[in-house]
Amino acid sequence: MKPLKHLLNEFGFEQLPFSDAERAFANGFIEFRSDFFLRVCQQKAEKLQQDLALGLFTQSFQQILDEFQATRSKISEMDALFQQHVGDEHAQKFHTMNEMEVKAIGMTWFLCQGFNGIDFSYANDQATEISQQLTTNGSQQAEALRQQFMQSYYIGVDQAHTIKPRKGWLLTLQKNIKSFFN
Repeated sequence: MKPLKHLLNEFGFEQLPFSDAERAFANGFIEFRSDFFLRVCQQKAEKLQQDLALGLFTQSFQQILDEFQATRSKISEMDALFQQHVGDEHAQKFHTMNEMEVKAIGMTWFLCQGFNGIDFSYANDQATEISQQLTTNGSQQAEALRQQFMQSYYIGVDQAHTIKPRKGWLLTLQKNIKSFFN
């Protein structure tokens, strides 16, 4: 059984385009959830760990997105206050931890989706919807965020294609060797 961090690294976690703060948060989150993940893996031994990781990040992302949406009106008020007192240019430099957390967990969730072969159209629809919810400064910023989510998705897809053929090749070799001794 693989630890969560090791499993995510196989998915391509180290390649995700995080900022330093996002990477630090994501690493801390993974460390915090590792023991829980291992207990779930032990309880659901019949399931693939990659499926359980997707489930963990689906649940975690939904929870953090719900928290963000619950505080959205207060965040908007704070953004308006910053714009009023420091101007648009400087106000755009301020972000809440909630936004960063949603983005970091979201990118990891999209990575898991890609690795698990979740349909592109579903992932793209989710990326579009979430990026629009997180951005208040227009469609260019939303599109840039959507692209980061989809980049994370494709990193997972690429890693899955890299790893799965190797496993198939090894299994074929193993079966051929066993057939000589039977």
